[in-house]
Amino acid sequence: MAAIQAVMLGIETRLATIEGLRASAISPDQINPPAAIVGVPAITDYQQAYGRGKYLLEPSITVLVSAALDRTGQMALAEYAALTGAKSIPAAIQGDRTLNGAAEDAEIQSFRPLGLEDVGLIGYYGGQFILRCMVKEAI
Repeated sequence: MAAIQAVMLGIETRLATIEGLRASAISPDQINPPAAIVGVPAITDYQQAYGRGKYLLEPSITVLVSAALDRTGQMALAEYAALTGAKSIPAAIQGDRTLNGAAEDAEIQSFRPLGLEDVGLIGYYGGQFILRCMVKEAI
């Protein structure tokens, strides 16, 4: 398996440790909130190397929660963005920064709330995390 797919599946595995969160390494046909979708990583510079056979990936995690009740949806999104707690996505990633052996190191770099997002004519509150992953395998 190529390193990019391994990183995506490693992130999915970490997200699956959060009870009730439906994690997917691919964009599902149907969203069933709360959902976390791992995006194909950005590779900002193929020439940038931190040593032999290492490169940087910047995958995203998009989280979608129900928008049926404004307060409930926004508070649920805040729980996933928190640094600690049972629903914390940063804490889940910190639990295994190697992403099941797919990376040398991974960490959450940022979180950006997306506000109200429509997917298939249904509204969700969303947010996006960006990770930085140092990967061993050469592209």
